[in-house]
Amino acid sequence: MDRIFSATGDETQAGLPRRYEALAFIIEQIVRWQTSPTYREIADRLDVSRGRAEQLVTQLIAEGRIERVPGSGRRLRVIDIDGSRVVLDDVLRRLQWTVAPAMGEMLAPLAQVQLPMMPEIEQLYGIE
Repeated sequence: MDRIFSATGDETQAGLPRRYEALAFIIEQIVRWQTSPTYREIADRLDVSRGRAEQLVTQLIAEGRIERVPGSGRRLRVIDIDGSRVVLDDVLRRLQWTVAPAMGEMLAPLAQVQLPMMPEIEQLYGIE
C-alpha cells in the first residue's frame, strides 16, 4: 500500500502533524480491537523508530488528547474525545475523505409551523 506520509520529519506530505497520524492510529486500534497499540505497533504503522513513536505519544499526552494508564505498554486512553474528533475530521478532510457530520451537527427538523385546521365534522346520532 502506498503511503502518503513521509518517513521523516514532523509533518506528513499532506501537511499533517505526525502526532495526529499517531492519534488516528491509536483511536483506530482502540475502536477495532478494544486495546491501544504498543509503541512498536505505532512505530511500524508510521514507519518511524520506537523512540519516535514514544515522542509522538508524549506530545499527544502534553496536548491533553490521550493519557498513559500505568502498568502496561498497551494502556493509552483517549481523554479529549471532542478535540480528537476535530483533529481527525481535519486529517481526513486534508486526505480528501468525505466526513459525515457528528450526530449533534445533523440538520435540525423543519421549523414548527401551524398546520391548517380541518373543518369540524358533525357527528349525527341515530343515523345508521
